[in-house]
Amino acid sequence: MASEIKINVAGLVYNQSVVGTYGLVLVEEDGKRRFSVMIGEPEAQSIALKMNNKKSPRPLTHDLILTILNVFGAKLQKVLIYDMVNDVFYSELHLIKGEMSMVVDARTSDAIALAVRSDCEIYIKEEIMGIVGMEVETTEPVNVQNEDPEDIDAEQLTPEELDMLSLEDLEELLNMAVNEEKYELAVNLRDAIKRKKNA
Repeated sequence: MASEIKINVAGLVYNQSVVGTYGLVLVEEDGKRRFSVMIGEPEAQSIALKMNNKKSPRPLTHDLILTILNVFGAKLQKVLIYDMVNDVFYSELHLIKGEMSMVVDARTSDAIALAVRSDCEIYIKEEIMGIVGMEVETTEPVNVQNEDPEDIDAEQLTPEELDMLSLEDLEELLNMAVNEEKYELAVNLRDAIKRKKNA
């Protein structure tokens, strides 16, 4: 069985490139690797409400799902990100009901929204983390929304998070990196600029 890495939700980053989408930042619990999952606004709102300990006036879809599970005596045991195909993550809900266990396929955004509501653990297969994980010196969430480029520590951003920056910000960061002789960062920024121009 492939080993599994426990991960935690570090925060949400607004995607300046695609309106209505966010980057869900996930970090390795006992390490320095992190990665981002692109999610829609409804799922981002659902996750943000729980992270900020706020409640919606009426139950959201994820609240309703957990209520239904509870009514039928089932419990969400864990969430597992088990695969990635064409940059799309695949996840499973591991449920238990008495001595019976069940595995249900789910969108990663929905799976994590359910996980944060039920305080269950989230895992990713080591082989997938090896592909998408990027080592950073801090596991603090990076919020690049509406920040001045001079205030953004681009060296701490994953390629996915760089893709969320505007072309203008990327070009300004590139100039700063070249002036400061941070050539490895400059290469990453050039790649991000190429991806954005070719999108």
